[in-house]
Amino acid sequence: MRGKPAREYTEAEVRDMALRYLARREYGIEELRRKLVHRGAESGLAEQVVGDLVDADLVSDQRFTEMYVRTRMRSLFGPLKIRAELRGRGISDHHIAAEMPEEQEAWFEAASQWASKRHTGELDYAGKAKLHRSLMNRGFTYEQASAAVDNLNSSD
Repeated sequence: MRGKPAREYTEAEVRDMALRYLARREYGIEELRRKLVHRGAESGLAEQVVGDLVDADLVSDQRFTEMYVRTRMRSLFGPLKIRAELRGRGISDHHIAAEMPEEQEAWFEAASQWASKRHTGELDYAGKAKLHRSLMNRGFTYEQASAAVDNLNSSD
C-alpha cells in the first residue's frame, strides 16, 4: 500500500481538520463527516466532532443547501441536477425542498439563458435535438428544455 501508514487522530486534530475544511467553504453535515473519515479519522470520532460543530452552528445543512442552490442556479443548472447533487452530498429532501425555488418561471428563464448562450447561428433539427439533450443533461425538465429551444426559434 502506498502513502503514509494509518495513524490515530486525536479529537483536537480531527476538529482542526474539520475547521480547516470549513474555512474554505460550507459543507453539509454528512459530507463533512465523510470527508473526515476519508482522511483517516475514526468514524465515531468524526461523528462526535461534527456533532459538536453542529451544536456550535459551524456546520448547517440548511446554510449549505441555500449556498449550493444559489451557486448552481447562477451557473444555470436545472432543478433535477441540483436536487440529485444535493442528495448525493447527504442533504435531506426537507432541506432541498425548503431552498429550491417553487416558481417554475425561474427555471424556464435559466434554461432559456443557457440555451441562448450556447446557441450560435441557425438551428436545424439535429441542432435543436442536441441543444435539447444538453439542457436535459444540465438538469432541466423536458418541458423547460422544450420551451427554451422554442424561445430560441421564435427569437430568430
